[in-house]
Amino acid sequence: MQEWDGYWAKDQQAHNRIYDKIAVFYRRYIIKPYLKKYFSKYFLKKLIILHAGCGGGQVEEGIIDSQSVIGLDISVNALTLYRKNHCDSPLILGDISKISIRNESLDGIYNLGVMEHFSEEQINHIFLEFHRILKKNGKIILFWPPRYGTTVIFLKCVHYFFNSLLGKKIQLHPLEPSLIRSKKQVEKIVQLAGFKLKEYNFSLADFYTYAVIVLEKAD
Repeated sequence: MQEWDGYWAKDQQAHNRIYDKIAVFYRRYIIKPYLKKYFSKYFLKKLIILHAGCGGGQVEEGIIDSQSVIGLDISVNALTLYRKNHCDSPLILGDISKISIRNESLDGIYNLGVMEHFSEEQINHIFLEFHRILKKNGKIILFWPPRYGTTVIFLKCVHYFFNSLLGKKIQLHPLEPSLIRSKKQVEKIVQLAGFKLKEYNFSLADFYTYAVIVLEKAD
């Protein structure tokens, strides 16, 4: 948890200020319209939705107003930022693999850039927990970066420049051990937890940043 609290309470060194400005621009003008498209397609009416790993909540401004969205994050600093952006949303401080929500009580779940930070074993536990709290036919929308996504490659280059060439010790975000390798990999993971894959999209629409994965509870 300390790692994520540190991420959401970055100091004001020059590299962090630059990274934050780029990230805000990217979220607002590229990722936000893409998320809105999927919300409009799969979350059509007034629903109870969990943002599982909500972070600061900058991307959803103007998108989640028609829904009842619960923000969940393990970082106090992230939830503080989320409260500033979405003052009416209920918040939960906790782990997405152990969610304090009763069985079959949610219509949907979503997150952006979260799943890749867990091991495959942890991801299996997370999906089982998602299955537990979702209603029948509940939907999940995941924005999950693939191994060869543009931002993954860009950040690898940045880290190489600072750490290998300049001898710095800079980590702009927590490690990503589970970047997506293929659609088949996703199908295998989600089927084990009782979900079916409704949509898998890796496209120019977000400049090949995320694989967008839409799941439905199968039973």
